[in-house]
Amino acid sequence: MSRIKLVETNEAAPEIASLYEAVKQKLGLVPNMVKALGNSKPALEGYLGLSVAVSSGTFTPRLREKIALQNAEANSCDYCLRAHTAIGGMLKLSDGEILDARRGTASDNKEQAILDLAKLLLETKGAVSDQDLSAIQAAGVSDTEATEVVLNVSLNILTNYFNRLVQTDAEFPAVSELNCPAA
Repeated sequence: MSRIKLVETNEAAPEIASLYEAVKQKLGLVPNMVKALGNSKPALEGYLGLSVAVSSGTFTPRLREKIALQNAEANSCDYCLRAHTAIGGMLKLSDGEILDARRGTASDNKEQAILDLAKLLLETKGAVSDQDLSAIQAAGVSDTEATEVVLNVSLNILTNYFNRLVQTDAEFPAVSELNCPAA
């Protein structure tokens, strides 16, 4: 059971209900995480605004999901792992690609460098070394892309930490644990 009240559509203030309706039109449902964020209009608006910014960036939806999966694994967020595994499946990521993303591995060198940067941002709390950043840039990651990795990781930290705090009831199928830790 969620540790913070889920604000249901029928009990939401009108300004929250209108945000819920926009989410429902896009996703077909109002996820429990959104209902928990419905306790605070600024929190919900911040999450939705950041989500729009991330989706308007240069990364494909598939790459954004790979970053989200890696972050959810690294931050031990069961709700986000479930949600992003389901979304990854809808985006035609194979089971193997989903597991690789959770481990922080990719078959493409540039995509690997992007996942490496996402991992380093988490591990170093943003203090990526000159040597590591140079290696990532040498793999073809542009300054725009590096900036957007920070944006994607920031969105995922928000949702990972929030869902861990709330212990949000997951409406998505369970996922198995990895046999080895995330890269």
